[in-house]
Amino acid sequence: MRWTNFAPVLLLACACGPGTPQDGETDGSSSSSSTSGGPSTSDAPMTTDEPTTAEPVPTTDGPDDETCPNSEPTLTPLWSELIEQEEGVERFVAGGPLILSDGRIAVPANTRLPDSTFGVSVAWVSPDGVPLGWKTGELQTLEHLDMTGAAVAADDTVIVSGRAEVGGQQLPFIGRFDAGEPELSRSVLKTAVLDVPKALALHADDTALLLGVSSHQDGTWLARVDIDTGGALWELQVLGSGGLAPLSLTLGPAEEIVAAVGMWPNNEQAVMQVARVDAAGTLLWTRDLLEPGAPMGSLNDLVVTPDGQVVVLQRWLEPEEKITAISLALEDGATLWETEVAVANAAGPPEMIRAHVDADALLLPIGRQTAKDEPLTVELHRMSFAGQVVHIAPLTLEGRENGRPRVKVTRGRCGELVVLQEEIVPWLGSFAP
Repeated sequence: MRWTNFAPVLLLACACGPGTPQDGETDGSSSSSSTSGGPSTSDAPMTTDEPTTAEPVPTTDGPDDETCPNSEPTLTPLWSELIEQEEGVERFVAGGPLILSDGRIAVPANTRLPDSTFGVSVAWVSPDGVPLGWKTGELQTLEHLDMTGAAVAADDTVIVSGRAEVGGQQLPFIGRFDAGEPELSRSVLKTAVLDVPKALALHADDTALLLGVSSHQDGTWLARVDIDTGGALWELQVLGSGGLAPLSLTLGPAEEIVAAVGMWPNNEQAVMQVARVDAAGTLLWTRDLLEPGAPMGSLNDLVVTPDGQVVVLQRWLEPEEKITAISLALEDGATLWETEVAVANAAGPPEMIRAHVDADALLLPIGRQTAKDEPLTVELHRMSFAGQVVHIAPLTLEGRENGRPRVKVTRGRCGELVVLQEEIVPWLGSFAP
């Protein structure tokens, strides 16, 4: 299946945590109840067990009913699509894939329309890969638009956040997409300090958390806001620096709030910090992971596991290109373990945007390419909550022989693996659970 009569456009790399991307107030003051983090990482164990490449372990996620496919072997390709765009419209994928409760897939994008107005778009796809069309909310007075966060709310609306610019003034916004409405419902954020949101997470009570920076104050800021009014419930400086560094924001199984920032060196100041905040905006602890003389690297992603671990994924460029993970205790930030996830090989250096948390393991989609226009390879690394990469499975993206190694995964309603590869024309596909 393929969307026809469209012209391809360039993509914008997602900045949600990391980056990219990635992932979400009033007094702007930092809480005095913060405490120092856990112990040094020097004594933490480094796991070394070799992963298996045998038959993948099936997931137990998703409902077990007659509407779900259950006869295919694990990771068998089910369907794939190329998400192409209308002629004259430039859309830049900036998040997703997002899964609604009925199994539909939403892929959000920044949009420049033919009349040079800007908007936020969502591509809707059925659970079995049938294109359902684009929906765009126009923001016609804006001179610039950058959507940096997207998530699905409890009512199945798609929440987006980001910033616009009018006359050189920052205009942070939060919006709501409903598949039954004609376009985006948008609110201007009423925050005192945070006006450049870079990551988004949603609470069950229909409030949003935004992590970002300020155009007029230093530091990395966290704000909790009402989605439909943009009003701030509280605003907190959680980390001392941020600037150009990648930011990541996540919620734990009991909606524990954890944020991270990390890049070294950068154009400002080397930084690698993690912080936990409670629902009322009190800083519980911070942890500085930056070691003296650390090689060049940056934050990849941040997740919280069901058993209460904060896993920080880092990408290193020197002395060798690799991805590592460090686990911290959710309670106090103490180091639990460290491990090496992936290293460069003949297929190229490892690239990873975002991890997915299964009930019993982390899924880490690793893309590789030796050089531009060279073959693209994708591996799905399954890492246990003890920090061991227990299985590596190749993923074949049918019809996508090369392209950027930027891959995101999530689970569909039935537990199937949904894969999005960002390129001039994005690739979207599904694999059996």
